[in-house]
Amino acid sequence: MDNYSYFEHLSVAIDIGIVVLDTSGQILFESSSHTAVAGFLNLLYSKMDCEESCRISFLYGCYQARRFGGRYVFFAPSGLVYCAAPLLDNKGKMVSGVIAGPFILTDHDDYINFDVKERVTLTESDISMLNENVYVIPCVSPHKAHAVSEHLFCATSIYYSQTGLIEAVSVQTDMLSSAYPIEKESELLSAISKGDIHTANELLGDIIKQVIFYYGGNIELLRSRVVELTVLLSRAALRGGADINAILGLNYDYLREIDSFISIEDIVLWLHMVTRRFAQHVFDFSGAKRVDVIYNAVEYIKLNFTSKIGLQDIADHLSITQQYFCRIFKDATGQTPGAYITYLRIEESKKLLRKLNIQIIDIPNLVGFEGQSYFTKIFKKKTGLTPGQYRRENLERR
Repeated sequence: MDNYSYFEHLSVAIDIGIVVLDTSGQILFESSSHTAVAGFLNLLYSKMDCEESCRISFLYGCYQARRFGGRYVFFAPSGLVYCAAPLLDNKGKMVSGVIAGPFILTDHDDYINFDVKERVTLTESDISMLNENVYVIPCVSPHKAHAVSEHLFCATSIYYSQTGLIEAVSVQTDMLSSAYPIEKESELLSAISKGDIHTANELLGDIIKQVIFYYGGNIELLRSRVVELTVLLSRAALRGGADINAILGLNYDYLREIDSFISIEDIVLWLHMVTRRFAQHVFDFSGAKRVDVIYNAVEYIKLNFTSKIGLQDIADHLSITQQYFCRIFKDATGQTPGAYITYLRIEESKKLLRKLNIQIIDIPNLVGFEGQSYFTKIFKKKTGLTPGQYRRENLERR
């Protein structure tokens, strides 16, 4: 396997770097697009002291991709995002891995100001230097990130067909012992994606019991399993219709908490809380007679909530009456369409308030609120803070 020209063509097509690693983490191939961002990565690694941990995360990502059928999207310790796919021999053994990235899911300013600055202390000179160079890193939407992952999976499949290893792509991994309840994990993720908190907690309890038994109470190994479960739970919530910004925020906060626990009991209680929170962010569409209508409504609202859309606008888009739309939306999601629009506007306004180059007086119009006074009233009702107080508090935490 020494001809990787196919991955160079793919890298050019998606405009994202690709590297191929052996099982020790050594680079076997590096696309020209990845070489182009090497300077920024070296600068970032030197400031964050995370080169070795990132290298380990690349291997981990490849093994996780092997476990999950050939696809895996993950955040490296640098805060940058990557997609992984394994290259296996015809016995299912991983001989190398393919990584596509880096890219970011937020904008460039947010990446430096939040993802980087929250991980490490930087001087003003460091921040300035990173800000000047960060634009070599592609900024993509979650939808494109998923597409990149799928392209990478397809690329490895084609590579297999060219090298006579096509059957290896579907080989199931033996990374976990058969003692691990993989079927219950699938059921757990399904329950989360449906917002079924009761079933999710029952399944989680069964999984935890088996994991603790399997690992013999080793808290470090348990932490590693909890990290995986947390990421999986967040993805299940997204598949169920949860808002991506809310879920990514929760996921980031939760992953930072894991290392603080010193007992298995603390981890178990915390994981049940995480499961409940993720499930609560999912709209339960199971009882809706018009599931397609609700999904289309949610997508339309997410695309248009920053404009002054009304309930009639949404109903017209769906070709149903406003009264019928409001009734089935409330039945399916547990909240009114207006409450959901307000939630999205508040979350977007929080993001804008963390950007000092945007005046508070401009934010209501940017997120769809009618006037400054109404925006302030609703913001304080939902958060307990005025917009100005929220901005000051977030500045003090930096």
